[in-house]
Amino acid sequence: MIAALGAFLPTSRPAAATLEEKEAEARRVQQELDALKQQSEELAKEYSILSSELESLRYSIAENRKRLEKAKAEYEQAKKTLGTRLRSMYMLGEVNMSEVLLESTSMDDLLNRFDYLRYISNQDLDIFKRAKALRAEIAMRQRELEDQETRQQQKIAFIQQKQAELEASLKAQQALLDSLNAEIMQLLYQMAANSGSGGGPVNITINGPFIFPVKGAYAYWDTWHAPRDGGRRLHQGCDVMAPMGTPLVACVNGTITIVAEGGNAGKYIRLTMEGSSTFFYYMHMQDITVSQGQKVRAGDLVGHVGDTGNARGGAPHLHFEVHPDGGAAVNPYPLLKRYER
Repeated sequence: MIAALGAFLPTSRPAAATLEEKEAEARRVQQELDALKQQSEELAKEYSILSSELESLRYSIAENRKRLEKAKAEYEQAKKTLGTRLRSMYMLGEVNMSEVLLESTSMDDLLNRFDYLRYISNQDLDIFKRAKALRAEIAMRQRELEDQETRQQQKIAFIQQKQAELEASLKAQQALLDSLNAEIMQLLYQMAANSGSGGGPVNITINGPFIFPVKGAYAYWDTWHAPRDGGRRLHQGCDVMAPMGTPLVACVNGTITIVAEGGNAGKYIRLTMEGSSTFFYYMHMQDITVSQGQKVRAGDLVGHVGDTGNARGGAPHLHFEVHPDGGAAVNPYPLLKRYER
């Protein structure tokens, strides 16, 4: 996959002299960008799916480890209780211990021979049965944990491969963008603006212009409501993948109402739209170039793409959220698709 990206790397272009030539050149560049973007979006989709699967697997491993430790603790307690009970029975002469103890090499072996102890009480028998069940559960969970950890390592390797391919594709996009002269870039933006909206219905009122929040090469997929924490919560935004340090810009005119760092979000800001209570979250930022209370215009630099918070170690990206009229988050994917360049 990475080797195939060489076909998309930019080549030097002679300056277009006339408007018709510029438009033809812009269309050719647009086709190259579209091919790269489609490739990047497919990789972003695969990366997102693999990441969700890995997150679920890690949750399952953690839960399995908890149950394994609990079973081990209960098993040790059961063995201790049985040892105490057998000593008591021996002291009271309730059982011919020589028959049992001479045949048994360990407490585990004794559990295998509990059928010899037909004369013990039902309560003692229940303890023996519980101990045997716990021992079987421990063996089962240990085998399952080994299998899970093997699958986890395989999935991590797949994710690292997809991340490398995605980063290569995004770099190829950025190289192409960097190679364009200002006139061709302006024509591309005009062509995108005149191409009509897409991405499904967007029930969000935008006051003034809306600018795509990532200024550079990017790829994204509809990650709205992807499971997190083993399904205990759902993803509340859209992840836009981009190379580390890619500029992030204000998507609308408004005010920076929160600048903070901490928790899963890492470094993040909240941008409240001018003349409205609608606000947008930018999370996992590498750095923040605005301050709380600052007025910004659509397109102003607010920071750079990073991997802070719980994105550490994964592909750098912007977690983008939209809250219409100050309410609950809604899926930002259609909005981003409508206004992407």
